[in-house]
Amino acid sequence: MLTLDAIFAYTERVIAEDSLSGNRASLLHTQRACGYLMTAAETSDDQASARRFRILAALAANKHEELAKQR
Repeated sequence: MLTLDAIFAYTERVIAEDSLSGNRASLLHTQRACGYLMTAAETSDDQASARRFRILAALAANKHEELAKQR
């Protein structure tokens, strides 16, 4: 069964892999997906999950920006 913890772990791994490989497009997609899921969590009054998705979205955005500066 898919759980939120599995989604969080997968997302963290994807962000790390994309950061190492320089995949800016995927980081942007991950940021947007986390924002979408954050809104879904907020709508369901799950503030803890919304916060985790917000943090992951920010992490993806920061990594995207770091890679842009390296170019």
